Amino acid sequence: MNHKFDTSNLVAPLQELNFFHKDHTLINTDITAIQAYQIMTQQSSVLLNIAFKIRDDLSYRLNRVKPIKGFGASMGEIPKLNQKLDFFDVVKISDQELFLQSTDKHLSVLVAIQIEQYQPNQNILKITTSVITYNFFGKIYMLPVSVAHGIIVRNMLKKLN
Repeated sequence: MNHKFDTSNLVAPLQELNFFHKDHTLINTDITAIQAYQIMTQQSSVLLNIAFKIRDDLSYRLNRVKPIKGFGASMGEIPKLNQKLDFFDVVKISDQELFLQSTDKHLSVLVAIQIEQYQPNQNILKITTSVITYNFFGKIYMLPVSVAHGIIVRNMLKKLN
């Protein structure tokens, strides 16, 4: 396993980020990055759905931010570069990597899912989330997100085991 820190999976240089989170889990070798995303985002918890609803309502009322409605886009086909996947733009996609970005006037977020060989029968899936905020609303928006994000990601990763 490579322990060198890779900055190519960040939305901005590390010192400029307003939020940064990394996590990982071991997975079967036959799971691709897009399959992992599908498994992690299918059937969101009631709590996560409520959080998305609150986010959408408050963000729209306070600053006319477009609702994202959470996860759950039905995927008939594997998305291509620059297509939408849920509320993200696909900015990089292969069997081993899926980079998803969402940018508006308040913030930019990049979620990088990367798979590396770990053992002959196991891979390691790494998920990195980085955010840069552009204004006061972006900073306020990130306050509850920064508290809940790690718990949400950990619960999503559990679906892969």
